[in-house]
Order: sequence, then structure tokens, then C-alpha cells
Amino acid sequence: MCRPTRSGHAPTHSGSCVSRCQSTPGGVYVSQGGAFGSVLLSTHGSTYTRGRELIDEICVVGFPSRLGGADTELDHQIRVWQHLGLKVHLIHTAQLDHNCHLMRMSERGCVIHAPCDWNACAGKHVISYCNAGFLENLEEISSKAKSTTFVNCMTWLFEKEKECHRRGLIDFFVYQTDHAMDKVAHDLRTLNPNYRPHKIKPYFYLDEFPMIDGRDEDTFRFGRLSRSDPAKFHPSQLWIYEAMVAPVLKSGVMLGVDAGIRAKIGHEPDWIRAYPPGELSAQEVYRHSHCIIQATETYENLPRIGFEAMASGCLLIVDDRGGWRELVQHGKTGFLCSDERAFVYYSSRAAYEANERNSMTHAARTWLQDNWSLESSAADWKKFFGELKAFSGA
Repeated sequence: MCRPTRSGHAPTHSGSCVSRCQSTPGGVYVSQGGAFGSVLLSTHGSTYTRGRELIDEICVVGFPSRLGGADTELDHQIRVWQHLGLKVHLIHTAQLDHNCHLMRMSERGCVIHAPCDWNACAGKHVISYCNAGFLENLEEISSKAKSTTFVNCMTWLFEKEKECHRRGLIDFFVYQTDHAMDKVAHDLRTLNPNYRPHKIKPYFYLDEFPMIDGRDEDTFRFGRLSRSDPAKFHPSQLWIYEAMVAPVLKSGVMLGVDAGIRAKIGHEPDWIRAYPPGELSAQEVYRHSHCIIQATETYENLPRIGFEAMASGCLLIVDDRGGWRELVQHGKTGFLCSDERAFVYYSSRAAYEANERNSMTHAARTWLQDNWSLESSAADWKKFFGELKAFSGA
């Protein structure tokens, strides 16, 4: 049964990723490549036998991708939900593009609806990962859904997120880390005391990032990758690369560099190749790099590139704060750096101590496998879905 329609005017939003489209009459989206509407509840492996305490299906506003942390996170969590036996519905907030089709979500058992078809939310529990289009259309979505859940992958609040919560349009909030939840909880409770936060340890799908051994040792190869946000680049990043020492020539790759980034950090030397966003895949950076040496001015939540780099056999040399502390065991699976000089020291150490570096990268992948597994994440999701099952509406 749908909840009563909630009054109020739909908020506006000027952020990226917004598709200002209207609801499309029901039905499942069919692409030129074939029908996406077949309900294939195949989960490619063993599934959890769902009891009465769990919901039967979940509806995602947004679409998984291999581009961007939130959409990649969503992709991996869908595997958990299917493992638990849930049918997964997808409603994108934009037209399905080539990257969407590459995900092959219908073949993985998901039901793909027409973009912005909010009627498909009717009677379902709806979840969205950091999607501006979800917030933009939340008044209509919430009037049809059994419940609404927002997963903010940042450590700060979107203005539209605050507005929607003030109006009671978001029933549940999901976070990956305690520190991210702690940073925003006070403000959200102040806006609306009816605040239901949940921390869920995410699953990382290791198979997409195989361990890479045998990189060329004739040069010390390092990389860094992020979106082209100046805050993602510490002003001393190039100084760190120039000051660190190695027994062989240094060779670097930087992904996410544009004119704005160069205006902040300077122009890279000729032994570093810098690429604009999207010109290389993350996997190409990992294949190149013995280490990811990444200094920023941001407070990260739970950086997906950290998971990917560790799985791929790249040693993480990163900031000693925020989500990096959740991922890196200092001196065992990577190095945490408190300042620029620490970056120089640990980067130089990694260059000279290849045996230590290789031992740490293998320990990092094992640690990922043991601590960010399907089973541990499924236990958290199962508890949350039990709460959704019992939820009677706002």
C-alpha cells in the first residue's frame, strides 16, 4: 500500500546529474538492443533464503556505473541485495547511455524501468545513492513509495538533502562509516528529529580488480586519480613527487588533471603524464603504478579508489584522516601520512624497499577479502531490510 501523498512544493536543484524529466507512464524500458524488462532473478551464485523478516524487492533511483564512486558503490551493493534474494528495480534519472548498457544489468537479473518513471516506485521501498535527480523529484517519489532511503557518500550535506529531510521526505539515511554519520547527524536531527540513520558496511566486489604482479621495476611507477576538483589535489602534490627519492628513475601518471588543477598545483614535469578526467580508465592507472601517492585537502568518507588500488596490488600512500583510516592499516597494508614530509619519506621508502612493498600489497588484498566480504555486508543489509519490512510509513 502506498503512503498518503505529502503536501508541499517540489524543491529545485541546480547540481549536476539532474534530469528534469516528467514521470513516464508505466512499463519497462526497452532499448534498441533488446528487451530490458525480463525479470531474471539470477544472482550468479548462492543466494540467501529469504525469510519473512526481509522485503521482497527494492527500487533504485539512479543507475550503477564504473564511473564515479557512488555509482560503483551501488553496483557492488546490488550484488549483495540479489544474494539476499531481493528483486532489484532500476529507474535512471537520465537517458540510458553507453556506459549504462555496458553494465548489463538486465542480464544480471534487474528490472529496468523507463527513466523517471516514478509510477514504478509505487508500493516499493526506494533507495538512491548520492543522486541529485532523486532529491529533485522526491516529493512525487515519496508519495508513491513504501519508504525512501538516501545514501550520501560524502561527509557533508546537500542543500536539497537538508530541504527534503526538513519536509519529512526521507525516511532512512544510510552511511558507510561512523565518521561520515557523525559529521552530519547533528544538523539533520536539528532540521527534523525524525531521523533514522543506519551504518552499513559496504561490499567490495574483488573480482573486477584482479591482483597485478610483475610491474616493471626498471622505474618506480606511481599514480594518483580523482575527479578534477581542486580540493582533491594538495598544493604540494608535485613537490612531493619531486622531493621523494628512488633507486631508479621515477615515472608517474595523474588522472583528473585539467587547467584548473594546473592553476593550483603547477605544471607536471616530463616524467609525469597527466590526463584529463575520463581519458584513462582507473584500471590503466593501477596497472601502471606500484603505489598510489595521493595528497588532498579533502576529508574523505570511504574512497572507492582505495578499495580498487588495494585489490589491484597498488600500495596506498595517503592522508592520515577520514576514510583512509578505515582502509589502511599503517605499516601493514599501506602508509598514512600526516604532512608533506611524511609523504616524501614513505614514498621514498616504498621505492627502495620493493620486498616490503610487495608484501604489504598482498596483505592489503587479503585484508580486503577478509573484512569487506559479501557475508559481512549482507549481515548489515539484512538488519536494515528487516527495519524496512517493519516500517509503517511516516
